[in-house]
Amino acid sequence: MDGPPVTDLSQCLPGVLLKLAQNPSARAPLYTFLGDDGEETVWSASDLDVRARRIASALRERGAQGERVLLLYPPGLDYIAGFFGCLYAGAVAVPAYPPDPMRLERTLPRLRAII
Repeated sequence: MDGPPVTDLSQCLPGVLLKLAQNPSARAPLYTFLGDDGEETVWSASDLDVRARRIASALRERGAQGERVLLLYPPGLDYIAGFFGCLYAGAVAVPAYPPDPMRLERTLPRLRAII
């Protein structure tokens, strides 16, 4: 889909998060993840923004801008931070499930195909 480049950051995901993180309600819960053990992890827009900025900084230091970045996170909020970190860094997020040590014969070939 071709079109003009997005110049208004508030119209794209990183811009929306930046706007939320600068909002007076930035400390309010934004994402809640319920783990397999039933424990809840809650992040606000501010929490997510700080984590995503750290990841973006590390990616930029490694020259990842414009490059593909493989995200091997298990389900959870860290995946969201990694995804936004890629967006903040100008990198292309490529999400994939990490290989399952109990089923390497099935999950490792899938990962190799992505790489």
